[in-house]
Amino acid sequence: MKTSAREPIRYKLGLNQPTSSPTALRLAEMAEAIGRETDGGFILEVHPESRLGPDPQMFADVQSGALEFYLSGATLGGVAPASALPLLPFAFNSSKSVFAALDGGLGAVIRGELARVGLHAFRHSLQNGFHHITTSVRPIQTAADFDRLKIRSPGGAIAADFFQTLRAEAGMVPFSGMYDALKAKKFDGQSDPLGVVQSLKLHEVQTYLSLTSHWWSGFTLLAHAAAWNALPADIKWVVERNAEAYAKRQRADIEQVNAAGEAVLAARGMIVNRADTASIRARLGDFYARWKAKFPPATWRLLEAHADGLG
Repeated sequence: MKTSAREPIRYKLGLNQPTSSPTALRLAEMAEAIGRETDGGFILEVHPESRLGPDPQMFADVQSGALEFYLSGATLGGVAPASALPLLPFAFNSSKSVFAALDGGLGAVIRGELARVGLHAFRHSLQNGFHHITTSVRPIQTAADFDRLKIRSPGGAIAADFFQTLRAEAGMVPFSGMYDALKAKKFDGQSDPLGVVQSLKLHEVQTYLSLTSHWWSGFTLLAHAAAWNALPADIKWVVERNAEAYAKRQRADIEQVNAAGEAVLAARGMIVNRADTASIRARLGDFYARWKAKFPPATWRLLEAHADGLG
């Protein structure tokens, strides 16, 4: 692709993941490939580790156009309600099922909601994975162990309702401040995939790892719609193709990291147990009914088409 006659276009991509994480590494590779394939016509600068600000600031910046690209986690429910559906507890048993929904009809609904608020969402989401609970005070053996536990949640109404239903106290700090908040005992525990627990070295500030697989979360690569639409069509094509290719590579990377996480974290000194998830699900009947009522039946059917179990 020849773009040498153009002045290079320079955009920034912000994300919260550590520089050495598979996510940040794959996005850096994606940016390099884009620069190479556009002959330097489009330079995408990747800024990991919340260097452009905590997640609420980066999300506000990509909405306003102060930031062109942003890798969003669980911050979209306020503007795109359907984006929260993969976080419904125990809806999915495998990442394959989630991606079948997100690469298909449910993803199209989410992208449509984002487009209506001025955000271009790339079709292929990235992997974060199934969440488990880490704590410093006691392991989660049954649903009763959540009682009065202070949990740092990833944010969003579904997460807050889930923990409140289990009689825990859900709170939020940006991802970049989670380690320090746990170290300072502002929270008793947190919810994240095993790759995150490893990359943030949460074994240093958490004692117990309770395997729950209670919900799945991922990342959505976003662009400020006007900034995206300002790009020439040939550059857009290169970006879209590489966004898909590197998203799929990142999915596989994170799947492997999460699969090895139990053994790695046990070796680092965490006390690991497998929670009785049936006791947790038994508390969620009214929870599922509340959330089903919040979505159009057609959207819920798109979720159920790939979900492994709801309610």
